[in-house]
Amino acid sequence: MPSSEALVFDVYGTLVDPIGVARDLEERMPPADAAEVARIWRQKQLDISFRLTAMGRYEDFGWCTRKALDHALAVLDKKVENNDKESLIARYNDLEPFPDAAPALQALLDRGRVLAILSNGAPAMLDAILDATGLRRYFAEVISVDEVRAFKPSPRPYHHAAIRLNRTPSRVRLVSCNSFDIIGAESAGLRAAWIDRSGGAFEPDGSPPDIVIRSLTDLLTALTPETGHDG
Repeated sequence: MPSSEALVFDVYGTLVDPIGVARDLEERMPPADAAEVARIWRQKQLDISFRLTAMGRYEDFGWCTRKALDHALAVLDKKVENNDKESLIARYNDLEPFPDAAPALQALLDRGRVLAILSNGAPAMLDAILDATGLRRYFAEVISVDEVRAFKPSPRPYHHAAIRLNRTPSRVRLVSCNSFDIIGAESAGLRAAWIDRSGGAFEPDGSPPDIVIRSLTDLLTALTPETGHDG
C-alpha cells in the first residue's frame, strides 16, 4: 500500500464554477433574478442530495440538478420554455473552470503528486465536464459517488475513494471549497484542504482543516515537507 498522500478533488465549486450558469440565465431574465436563480439552484441541488442520502435513497446528481432547477424557477415564479430548460441543464456539462485550476494541477503533477476526482457528479456529468474543460489529463482516477449510491458527506464515498486509491483514509486528502465536504472527509478519517474562495465562514458543526487557502495556486506551497504534508 503506497505511503504517499493522494489528493482527491471535489469538482463543482472547486475546479469549475456552478454559479457561472447565471450568465446563461441572464439571457432569459434580469441579471438580479438570474443570480438568485443560480444561487437557489445550487443550494437546492445539495439539499436534495443530502436528504436522499439521509433517507437511504439514491437518484443520480443529474436528477438532483433537474429537480433543483425546477424548484429555483418556481420560488422566483420564473417561466422558461422547455428547450431553454434543457439548455440550462446541459450547461452543467460545460461549466467554466476556475483560472487557478489547470496551473495548480499541473504544478502538483510536476511534484509527483497522485491526483484524483471525488465528486457527487454522475459519471456522465463528470465525463462531459472533464472533457469540456480539458482537466481530465491531470487525474489518475475519476471517482463518482454513483459507485456507492450515497452522496457526500456520507462516509461511504470517502472510504470508497481510499480503497480505489489503495491507501488508508489518513493517506488521502480531500481538496474542496465546500465546508460540508471537508467535515465529511475528516469525519471519515481523511485529511482535507479547504479552498475558501469567498472568504466565508466555515460550517458551525465542524472546524477548518489544517490547510485553509484562498486559491488552488496556494495548495502546493501549503503541502510542504516542513509542515509534514507533502507525503
